[in-house]
Order: sequence, then structure tokens, then C-alpha cells
Amino acid sequence: MKLKFKKVIISILCVICLICLFGCHNQKLYDMALNCIAEVRELMFCGSNNNIKATLISGFREEDYVVNGYCTDPMEFGVLTFEVLADVSFLENVNYVLTIGSVRFDGKLEHNPYNDTYVCDIQKKITPGQNIFAKIIAGDFVENVELFSVTNNWVLDYNDALKTACIELDDELKEFVKDEQFCGECYIKILNDDELNNSYYWFVNFVSRFGKNYAVVVDPITAEILAKKTV
Repeated sequence: MKLKFKKVIISILCVICLICLFGCHNQKLYDMALNCIAEVRELMFCGSNNNIKATLISGFREEDYVVNGYCTDPMEFGVLTFEVLADVSFLENVNYVLTIGSVRFDGKLEHNPYNDTYVCDIQKKITPGQNIFAKIIAGDFVENVELFSVTNNWVLDYNDALKTACIELDDELKEFVKDEQFCGECYIKILNDDELNNSYYWFVNFVSRFGKNYAVVVDPITAEILAKKTV
């Protein structure tokens, strides 16, 4: 109980510090970046057994998904990914069933040859707080898992992560602004570190139209900048 209370206090202090710091920085720059989000993965759900690992990410992204510094109109997405852990040969005619609360989605999975996973996009944002089950079906190979949120207890949502990134990259991001216009786009994703207790983090990436690429990795509990990249 004491440990839990301590974590709550730390989380509250982190949010207060973030608000104070942000008040001293460029609100206009943040507003510009907020209106140029090419992709944001708001939620992530994961589940696994001995044979498969399933991941569902949800949010919105630009309709014409091209990393070029230009942000187009957003659309909802919900990408379901299966990684086959069992020792089986390449699967053919692979289908899925995804149940979110009382709503059922089903269809065909596409094989991703780059990482040997099977994916689909249900083209819908997920509402948190629902029971989620995912099933993969390929002939005799049938596996079902329940998915659980990895973002439930996070203190920072994607807006907070973006604010934190804008604070850290304040000088660099000013280079993006030309004639009162933000000449770039922003990608906000959730990263997984399998080697560090299977932890998850915010990854905020800014891409300009002039070949600049800046990114930070943000702790979703403490708002600490864990890594920074400027190219």
C-alpha cells in the first residue's frame, strides 16, 4: 500500500512539474505540432500463450501515410498483429476473429515478410475498458488469447508525451517553423523493450520537410527523457 501511494505521489509531482515547465515554453510551438500529427498510437493491448503473441494498437494516422514532413487528413485505425511462437511452418489462408466487448471483427490476415507476423487493420479506434479477445485461424492451427492494456496505469497520455518532447526539443523544433507554419509532421508511438522487463515507453518523432529528424523516448510514468536523437 505504501509503495502504491508513493508511486501516486511521484506521478502527481511529475505532472505538476510538466505543467510548470511547459508554461515557460512555447505554447504556440506545441499547438502547431499538435495539428501536424501524422500518427498517434494512443492505446496498446497485448496477450500471449506458448504458441502466439497478439498485439492490438489503436489511434489515428494520416490517410496518405508517407513519412515526408507533410501531414494529411487523419483516419482511425486499429492494427492487430499476431506473432507465431510455435514451431510451425509458414501459415496459409490465415484468418482472425477479434472480439471487443460485444463487437466482433473477422477477416483475413496479411503476412508481413519483414518480421514474419500476420496483420490486419480494423480501421477503428478502440475504446478502453472493454474485454478483448483475439483468435488466429489457419487450418488446424487455432489459437485464442485475451488482450490486456499496457497503458492503463500511465500518467502521461500522448498529449503529455508531445508536450514533454516539445520542451526537450524546443530549440530544434523552432527550425521547423517557416512563415508561421510548422513545416513537418509528428509521429507518437509506443515502444516495447523486451530486454528491460518488457517495459513500454512513448516515442515522439518529428520529421521536417528539410531532411531533419528529431526524436525522444519518454517514460510514461515519470516524464523522464530516456533517449534523444537528432539527425
